[in-house]
Amino acid sequence: MKAEGIGWGKLYIAGEYAVVHPGHPAIIMATQRCIRVSIESSTQFILKSANSDREIIFDDLSHSDQYWKYAVSALNVFYRLLKEKKRFHSAVSITIESDLDSVDGRKLGLGSSGAITAAIIKGLNRFYLLNLDEISIFKLCVISQSQLKVSGSYGDLAAAIFGGVIRYTRFADLDMSGSISDMIARDWAQLSISYIDFPFKLHWVVGWTGETVSTQSQVDWVYEYRNSEKYALLLNQSKSIVSDMIESVDVKDFLIGIRRYRDWLNQLEILTDLMIETPLIKAFIGVCIQHNGSGKSSGAGGGDCAIAFFPHALDISDILLREGIMPLTITIAKREVV
Repeated sequence: MKAEGIGWGKLYIAGEYAVVHPGHPAIIMATQRCIRVSIESSTQFILKSANSDREIIFDDLSHSDQYWKYAVSALNVFYRLLKEKKRFHSAVSITIESDLDSVDGRKLGLGSSGAITAAIIKGLNRFYLLNLDEISIFKLCVISQSQLKVSGSYGDLAAAIFGGVIRYTRFADLDMSGSISDMIARDWAQLSISYIDFPFKLHWVVGWTGETVSTQSQVDWVYEYRNSEKYALLLNQSKSIVSDMIESVDVKDFLIGIRRYRDWLNQLEILTDLMIETPLIKAFIGVCIQHNGSGKSSGAGGGDCAIAFFPHALDISDILLREGIMPLTITIAKREVV
């Protein structure tokens, strides 16, 4: 038997940093760039990359490997669920193909850790015919990453699973002990994932700076300011900006929202003394402004990608390349829930 799973990449349109706090919304685009996995029966557990010669073979799901940690953790959590359900299970071979990396193997900042977790759990759900819905798959992915002490908003997981453009709010902190079955059956307070239908056509350009950054370290740095009065004011402003963007009636309103969130991120930089908008991201935004666009960093900033929106379609690839920025072809991933 064989099965496939896809974990979509992600780009934050607005709401980053604030979204790590329950109830604070973000707008996230799932990208057609993704991670695909192919799963088949095997006598041993095998993880292999279709993009390189990397491969590991193991018999025990307690296996520890830094490179494959997200994949192994996803397997571990899903097989715990199978045992709880008293479902037959055996070893599998998983081939992983990614287009979330550059040609030289560097991460593009499109959420590869979330995409690999989602792809494997979605694929195993099909392989074992469990028929879990998307919210249950999301919860399994969160449990998988929490076992690795990964914290944050988990918005990348929502995009990787649901596709489309989503409004996402993080769940309130919860007890992760107990059975997997109980955890995914439980209501997760404040968790919200819904699709956004803008009443106008979006045109965007994405640029990759070639600079890699640890999202976890950026988020952890900002989190140290969570008890600041100024930070609390910024959180309220973020919620207002994102809500206004979701309610945009035309492109003009939406572009104003992008500019407002860029200003918000600039204020966060000043408060926390953290570089979010690097010189290359500033250059990208400058080029886009010259062509009537509104741009900002996407995600944690400090490198990775920037995104800009325009009132019309255009091609500024050559200009970006001259600035040392790699334009990426990005389209929106299909919605998984009809």
